[in-house]
Amino acid sequence: MIYSFFRDVPKDILEADRMDGANTQQELIHVLLPLALPGLASTALLSIILSWNEAFWSLNLTTANAAPLTAFIASFSSSQGLFWAKLSAASTLAIAPILIFGWLSQRQLVRGLTFGAVK
Repeated sequence: MIYSFFRDVPKDILEADRMDGANTQQELIHVLLPLALPGLASTALLSIILSWNEAFWSLNLTTANAAPLTAFIASFSSSQGLFWAKLSAASTLAIAPILIFGWLSQRQLVRGLTFGAVK
């Protein structure tokens, strides 16, 4: 994803920056990064969501003492039934960081996902 965002940066902008006397580092910081920010934000958000959803591996490959949050949530399901209050509270705390980060970066995410679609 990031490669396609950097590839879609118009060459004329980079050429104009070079004509103004910018070196490679200034070109990267002042031109490329601001233009590719939507792509970086959407890639970061998708990476966080995908890594957050690795519940299968955490449930099957970890011990009870070193289990991540997803295994902790699954522990509320037992042979006695489900502990709904604890399960709901733990699930709310588990999805809160992703919801807050997604809400704060919503504008960049939408711009990044639709950057190549609309010309």
